[in-house]
Amino acid sequence: MILTFDIGNANIALCCVDNGEKLCSFCLSTNDSRTPDEYVVIMSLLAERRGIDLKSAAGAVIASVVPQLTPVISAAVETLIGKQPLLVGPGVKSGLNIRMDSPGELGCDLVAAAVAAIEKYPLPCIIIDMGAATAVGVIDAAGCYIGGLICPGIALSHSGLASGASQLPNVSLAVPKRVIGKNTVDSMQSGLIHGSAAMLDGVIDRVEAELGSAATVVVTGHDAGVLLPFCRRSDMIHDEDLIMRGLWSIYCRNRDKR
Repeated sequence: MILTFDIGNANIALCCVDNGEKLCSFCLSTNDSRTPDEYVVIMSLLAERRGIDLKSAAGAVIASVVPQLTPVISAAVETLIGKQPLLVGPGVKSGLNIRMDSPGELGCDLVAAAVAAIEKYPLPCIIIDMGAATAVGVIDAAGCYIGGLICPGIALSHSGLASGASQLPNVSLAVPKRVIGKNTVDSMQSGLIHGSAAMLDGVIDRVEAELGSAATVVVTGHDAGVLLPFCRRSDMIHDEDLIMRGLWSIYCRNRDKR
């Protein structure tokens, strides 16, 4: 068993993985004020409730887009399992051919997602990771990562709308009853949900037009389950374990070095 960590701006996804299969998973809030010892306690208690002993893990791999939290989680992991985790980044073998101006700028979570998508799905492929930001990655028919888009996530749009417009209230993020809102709250909720879903529909259409062919669309991330029912494209694949499987593959590629 190994531990995989996907550290995002809003949440930390921790999975216990055995031979590529997820045994269990946990979602922790991203909080850079916690100490390594606090994360050790939280992770140990969550795993203990599922009957998992984290100390038995043979290793760990971390994909992080929150640099200040990376050493904190790394220290917690080393305390738990007595081994340094593998940090996805420069110098780590992923097998991914990144054709961008600056390949090192690509988020390691998207690297992991792309690795898993290439292994499982027909190409070309569009991967959409819905977190604090909605990150769209494009893999061409040859299996090369050729670029993508970064858009505000639904939660970020939610907070920005309330804080940036003085006459708009801070509404709950609820599923709207209809597209055309009859009051301010309904209108804001509809705009957040239907507007975000329509953005995804439009982005996919434009990416496919630029590729010159249809593509497999794979969606993952914290908010995927909220938005997918409102997207018009019916063949979008919801794969909540995409990044986890990519991290497992990257760990296996680098296992001999460790």
